[in-house]
Amino acid sequence: MGSRTMKAPVLRLSLWLSLLPGLALAQGAPIPVPTQTACTVEGMLDEVRVAMKTGSPAYRKYARLRLKEAAIALPPEALGRAVSQERDPAVLEAVGAALATKASNAQKPELLQPLLSRASQDVDPGLRAAAVRALQGSPSVEFMAKNGGVVTYEQLVRDSAPEVRKAVVENLVTESAGIYFGHNPELAEAAVKVAAASGDPAVATRLLGEVSMEAASPEAVRKLTQQLRSEDAGLRAAAAKALGGVPGSESAGARRSLTSLYRSDSDLAVRKASLEGIARLGQSGARPLLASLRGVDPRLDPEIDAWLSALQRNLQEWHLILREKRRLLP
Repeated sequence: MGSRTMKAPVLRLSLWLSLLPGLALAQGAPIPVPTQTACTVEGMLDEVRVAMKTGSPAYRKYARLRLKEAAIALPPEALGRAVSQERDPAVLEAVGAALATKASNAQKPELLQPLLSRASQDVDPGLRAAAVRALQGSPSVEFMAKNGGVVTYEQLVRDSAPEVRKAVVENLVTESAGIYFGHNPELAEAAVKVAAASGDPAVATRLLGEVSMEAASPEAVRKLTQQLRSEDAGLRAAAAKALGGVPGSESAGARRSLTSLYRSDSDLAVRKASLEGIARLGQSGARPLLASLRGVDPRLDPEIDAWLSALQRNLQEWHLILREKRRLLP
């Protein structure tokens, strides 16, 4: 009963509120028009700052994306100043990504100088890492080269802070897959150089394992082959798998190196990686070579048999061959 008596006043109030705009027009009352506010770097950074502190993950993502989209029309000088002065890592990453978008859209790599300076020179490792992460999703290897190679990933991967080294790896992996789809010789060469320069087996292993070598130059393949002599077994295994993905023009030398590695290396994981590299280089044509390796390490004869069975199906795509082999023998 009480709930029914409350509904009528609420409905009348809602109806009255809905009529207010019409009544105002009928009486000639002025209706406030939303004022336009200038889209400035400072204003948008305030929004990003609030989003980073109190917003939901979805709102934080929206604020970063909005700043990147607006950056195309924002003055580069103001974006550069904001990058140079920002002290909050999350906000620096957001405004740095906006500056990278501006540089990419305008085809002016020199605009990235403030961001590269923060990445290489800031005393705060969290800010250095944020500056590196801001480059993710841009053609950063190309832009670094066009800036004279003053700051490179080879230099940044030697940073004492693990978060900076991690950011370098994420950038290169993302750039390879998301921008060039595995077909960029400069990026492949950069990944090999960074892996060699890192001094961190985990960093090198991930780079060689996830950055495509399909467009690698002869020099990059030579440096990659040198990693087969690394003291770290994980790095040798990663290099062996990466050699399986080199261009056809480099396949003969890579095949010889992998065959020699299989016969000489005593580490089981390295030998397994060598077999995978050989299989990928030759695909169905690799069967005679794989068969000739039976008996070198009896523990891996089932592995060779699984590759032979998978390759016998004449599948045309490597990922299908790999999936079939893993079905036969994980």
